[in-house]
Amino acid sequence: MRFKTKLWRRGNISFASTIPHIVLLNLDVENKQHNVIWEFNEKIGKWTVSFEEML
Repeated sequence: MRFKTKLWRRGNISFASTIPHIVLLNLDVENKQHNVIWEFNEKIGKWTVSFEEML
């Protein structure tokens, strides 16, 4: 699967992006809150996105 998201300037020094709905399909976003964890693997030069449920 391949998808693109838009990156936009939020302020003078920060940017923002959205998480596509297709990525959220397995999460219960109606009843629970989640943290989004972005990790960069320097060895292979790739980003991964994971989620953890907020307590």
